[in-house]
Amino acid sequence: KDFKIMKERKEDRRSKYTRMIIKDTFLELLKEKNYEKINVSQICKNAEITRTTFYLHYSNLDEVFFETLDEALEISKNSVKLEENKQIDIFTDTSFIPLCQRTAVNPKYNVLFLDSILSDYIANKLFHCEKDFRIKQLQEKFELTEFEAEKIYRFVFFGSFAVNKSLGWKKNEEWDKIQNLIREFIKNGISKK
Repeated sequence: KDFKIMKERKEDRRSKYTRMIIKDTFLELLKEKNYEKINVSQICKNAEITRTTFYLHYSNLDEVFFETLDEALEISKNSVKLEENKQIDIFTDTSFIPLCQRTAVNPKYNVLFLDSILSDYIANKLFHCEKDFRIKQLQEKFELTEFEAEKIYRFVFFGSFAVNKSLGWKKNEEWDKIQNLIREFIKNGISKK
């Protein structure tokens, strides 16, 4: 019985390590080429594994991407805990960095956000991550219906995502200036009913 447990642990460690190598190789390949030009053979060659090993862990390249993105989001979510009762003003609070920015500025995962094919999927996934919390916040702050709050959140999120993407997700002086300009535009463009 003890031998079986030890064998499972060893296989589990080996499996985690192999998955990590595959994901890291995937991210390295994304630095060189678009997602649509990457294939399983390239991952296997660069990771120095067989196709059989790859398929023991993943069914296809999409699964590698989904797991890599989930890992990136989990790391970013854990970097800042949203408190349900804490009122963060998404228009003026500069201390709060949205999930998309926290994830995209992580050097390991930044490349996911730069790929034109992947970024649309990522934007939609991120939109839904904080949607309920943000809509509730907008409803309370501006006395909006759920429908109105959802549309404003959609505007703010996808607009910000597009601007950050156009800036290459680089946080620098230009990024700060643009963020402040957008924040000021949004803040002065909405008033309580």
